[in-house]
Amino acid sequence: MSPAGKQEQRTNARDELPAHSWATHIGPGLVSTATDNDPSGVVTYSLAGAQFGYDMLWMCALSYPSMVAFQLVAARIAAQTGKGLTLNMREHYSRLLFYLAVTRFLIANVFNIAADVIAMGAGAQLLWHGSVTLFAAAFGMLSIALQWFVPYVRYAWILKWLAACLFAYVGVTLVSHPSWPTLALHGVVPRITWSADYFTMLLAVLGTTISPYLLFAQAEQEIEGRQAKAPVVDRARTDRQLKQLRGDTLIRTLLSNTVGLFIMASAALTLHVSGHALTNAYDAASVLRPLAGGYATHVLGLAFIGTGLLALPPLAGSAANAAVSARDQRAGRQRNRPVARALLVVMALGVLIGVALTLVPIEPVRALYWSAVLNGSTATPVMVMLVLLSTKRSAVGDLSAHWTLRALCWFATVFAGAALVAEFACKWLG
Repeated sequence: MSPAGKQEQRTNARDELPAHSWATHIGPGLVSTATDNDPSGVVTYSLAGAQFGYDMLWMCALSYPSMVAFQLVAARIAAQTGKGLTLNMREHYSRLLFYLAVTRFLIANVFNIAADVIAMGAGAQLLWHGSVTLFAAAFGMLSIALQWFVPYVRYAWILKWLAACLFAYVGVTLVSHPSWPTLALHGVVPRITWSADYFTMLLAVLGTTISPYLLFAQAEQEIEGRQAKAPVVDRARTDRQLKQLRGDTLIRTLLSNTVGLFIMASAALTLHVSGHALTNAYDAASVLRPLAGGYATHVLGLAFIGTGLLALPPLAGSAANAAVSARDQRAGRQRNRPVARALLVVMALGVLIGVALTLVPIEPVRALYWSAVLNGSTATPVMVMLVLLSTKRSAVGDLSAHWTLRALCWFATVFAGAALVAEFACKWLG
């Protein structure tokens, strides 16, 4: 073989090496609850309960059908085309809309990574005291090392037990003896306060429930699960796989939303009832005191670290896939090496921003909250593009989303847009 041929063979072999990230290793079960309720989600739900009591519980119940619908639509598109959402958007939308969506996605994900890095630093401080900055840097580098050297599915099986700390919020609600009829009523009947603070919080809750990165992650998971390199042609097999996916998504999302509801309810029963504001991590830990007592800070610290380490791979992996897809249409194992490199860049940038933010006078809970607000405020364009993509026969063929899925997706999209307009009107028009 000629030297040129040997070099090409070595290059192809390197390109086939797997990227040690969420993009190629998927963890099931309790891990989904942790990634849906990462530190940003925990703090946002806690702030909503502390500030507005039960008034936003309805978001957890009413967003559930739309969350399921969006994830199923994302999976259907990936199943039919064998491509992620970014590549599909690249093929079916103008360059301007496509690059705006990708840019928005990357900015939101990097800031979310930074916020979760800060949260892990704050969680470590709750456990061992010391410097949030040093802890944030250490856990950020630990996450990069785990994603690069260890398959996600391996360490997720260990970290998911730290994520089980989230169920302490269910215990807090139970031992607080709430009025269950009142809680159930607020869980299904919307209560809206016409104020800028309310609608900003509404966007934050929306941003932590229907997060665009979860949709991109769902599509990439579908591709990796099938190990597809071309569009799926076996309709019967695809239908069976999508039916199984539907059942899994219904259960995982129900579990995630239920935990979110109890986080909000427990904050309402503790901080809101007592009139105590949530301004720092110790205030957030006080929500768990009725159940955990003096170990409340330890429970929250472990929850922050566990959910942060579990959420960073899908955040970085989906962003890396989006960045690579924006300039490269290679599929299958040929994508692994570029995705791995992009993953390192995204993670490094997020960790650097997170560590830098710990050096300025900003409370970690505020950074986590504004990360959710950014997600909710900028999600609408991506949601519109996704639901329109699901109607294009050129994109999904005979697997076009059922009208009920499209209706639920449109409902959430219109609602998100209306909340954004209402926030603007309340803030700037009085």
